[in-house]
Amino acid sequence: MPWTFSRVDPNQGVSPFFDHAVRRGDRNAPETCPKRGNVLLYEPRFDDRTGTRDGNIEAVEQFMRQIGLISNLDLAERFADHLRAEGIACTIDQAPGGFRVWVHDDDRVVEAKEELPRFLSEPYHDRYRDAADRAMARVREATARLKSARARTVVMTDKWSRPASQTCPATFILIGLSLLVAFFTSLNPQRNDPFVDRLWFSNDGTLQPIFRGEVWRIITPIFLHFGLMHLVFNMLWLRQFGLQMETLLGTAKFLGIVLTIAVFSNFAEFWFHSQWFGGMSGVDYGLFGYLWVKGRMEPESGLGVPQQTVTVMLIWYALCVVGVIPNVANWAHGVGLVTGVTIAFGGVILKPLMRRQ
Repeated sequence: MPWTFSRVDPNQGVSPFFDHAVRRGDRNAPETCPKRGNVLLYEPRFDDRTGTRDGNIEAVEQFMRQIGLISNLDLAERFADHLRAEGIACTIDQAPGGFRVWVHDDDRVVEAKEELPRFLSEPYHDRYRDAADRAMARVREATARLKSARARTVVMTDKWSRPASQTCPATFILIGLSLLVAFFTSLNPQRNDPFVDRLWFSNDGTLQPIFRGEVWRIITPIFLHFGLMHLVFNMLWLRQFGLQMETLLGTAKFLGIVLTIAVFSNFAEFWFHSQWFGGMSGVDYGLFGYLWVKGRMEPESGLGVPQQTVTVMLIWYALCVVGVIPNVANWAHGVGLVTGVTIAFGGVILKPLMRRQ
């Protein structure tokens, strides 16, 4: 039975690059099989009843391509290390007359075949001298990336198995606060109400209350609603957008986006229109803008909104702007939308730069 070879890092175990080599033989190979240096030698399982090798071997070999034969094991190892250092996953095994070199990725077969005669003509050239070290460095780098990716992975099965109120607490807290304020104001906030007076962006038409330390005012207008329909529609949009974003982004990031949108949309409405305004709609439009951009520019994120939602939101905004629907905080809607779009667009642009760093 021919031996199967796989280079491993003694500290890391079998490399992800060569994981399928383990599948080709005994799972206990690292402990039970003979070694040569840091190369494991082990035999694939053999079924005495059927007279065939482990079916995993045939399955794996269907996806590999043999590119050549090298007579010397040391040279075969060196060439395999060079390929792996170049990012070409490969395996070597024994055959009559030498050691076969198998390449796993069809897209790299031609490149590996072209490299083989150059190697055979000058196997001790400087470019091959540190092949083993470079291969190990690439393995460690891949392992580090894998660990990093796992750390950033959101296990959705855990989230879906729990109630939405547990996986998305910020969304339900925002809804709960809005309902609580609606109860105490009877959905009709009055300017002379002492309770409401503490929630307006400003109670004197200037920024002095905020400068004096009442900084909550830059956020609290989002909890004021004027009428049942105003409250219901805003909460429905908040729930729809919020559950999606908080589930995929996490509570902290989602809440940061909400507060950022609230600050800019509230300030715009105060500065350009009036101090007497309220509602979650500016935030809703910001969340909509964020999801809209993410869905178009980064669909793999899982974030997005259906086209019918885009149509409804934009038509509603246009009707409010032209006055068909009166008494609406258009500046809050518009600036909220722009803020959400900007946050999403900035994230998409900055992500490649952060990866390079």
